[in-house]
Amino acid sequence: MSAPLDTTPRDHPDQRTGLPPLATGGDVPGQVLRLDDTENMLKSSFRTMALFEFFADAKRPASIGEIADNLNMPQSSASALTKSLLDSGYLERDVESRAFYPTLRLSFLGDWLVRMAALPDDFTDNLARLSETIGETVFLAMRNGIYSQYIYTHHHDGPVREHVETGSVRPLVCSATGYAMLSGDADADIGKLIRRTVHEVENSFWKETAGAALEGVQDTRAQGYAIAVGPSHESTGGIAVALPSRTVRRHLCVGVGGPADVIRERGAEIAPVLRGFVAGLPRSIEDAILGRGALARLPGPE
Repeated sequence: MSAPLDTTPRDHPDQRTGLPPLATGGDVPGQVLRLDDTENMLKSSFRTMALFEFFADAKRPASIGEIADNLNMPQSSASALTKSLLDSGYLERDVESRAFYPTLRLSFLGDWLVRMAALPDDFTDNLARLSETIGETVFLAMRNGIYSQYIYTHHHDGPVREHVETGSVRPLVCSATGYAMLSGDADADIGKLIRRTVHEVENSFWKETAGAALEGVQDTRAQGYAIAVGPSHESTGGIAVALPSRTVRRHLCVGVGGPADVIRERGAEIAPVLRGFVAGLPRSIEDAILGRGALARLPGPE
C-alpha cells in the first residue's frame, strides 16, 4: 500500500496539563500565583528540555542565534534561558566564540539511571554505524500518548534532517514508526486510537491520513516492517521496525528516514538490514531504554 507520509509538521496541539487549582496566598502576605505565572513556568520548562535535546542532536556548541532559530523563540528569550542555565552550572560559554554548550553537571543527572538500567554502552554507537551503513538518517522512537516521539536521532546528510529531530512527534496512526509500535495492538484498540486522533489533532493532514492506519498496521504485521512514503519526489518517508518486547504491546522502534523516492527504491534493501539490527537486540533492551529495569532494582520503601 501507499502509506501516509511519515514526516509531518513538528507542531502539535497544546496538551493541557490538568494542573490542580492554584492556591492563593503563601509565605508573602497578599502574594498570589497567577495562571499566567504557571504557564510561563511550564513554557520555560519545555524550552529548557528542548534546548538540551537540541544539544543532544547537534553535538556541538551553539550560538544564541542558532538556539533561538532551532527552538523557534525570540533571541531575547533564548538569552534569558541560556543565562539562567549558565548561572546554575548546566551550560558553559566559550569566551572566544561566545557559543554555549552543556556542562558535565547535566550528564550526572541521569547517570545513575543509565548504570542501573544496564543499557549497552555501545547502543547509540551501533545506531550511528547503522546510519552510515544504510546511508540515511536513523532514529529511535517511543510511544507518548497518541503520538510517536523521536528520542534519539543520528542524522545523515539530506532533506530529512528538518523533519526528523530529537523530541519531535507525529500521531501513531499517521506514521511508519506508529504502525511498527501498533503492530501488537488489537484492531479494535487501533480503531479507537484513530477516532481519538481525528478528534484531538488540529493538523488537517493528520486527520485525513489517520484512517489508513489499520491497513498500514496489517501490512506491517505481514511483512515484518512498516513503511510510509510521501506522494511526491519532494516528500520524505520512513521505514520502522519495533524493538523486542517482553509484552505484546510495543513501546519502541528503530527507523530509517530519507527522501520518499529513496525509501521507495531502496525499501526492499533497507528493511532486511533494519530487521537484522533489531533481531540482534536482547528482549531486555526495551526495559533498559525505558528505565523499567532500573526502577525494578530500586529498594522499596521501608
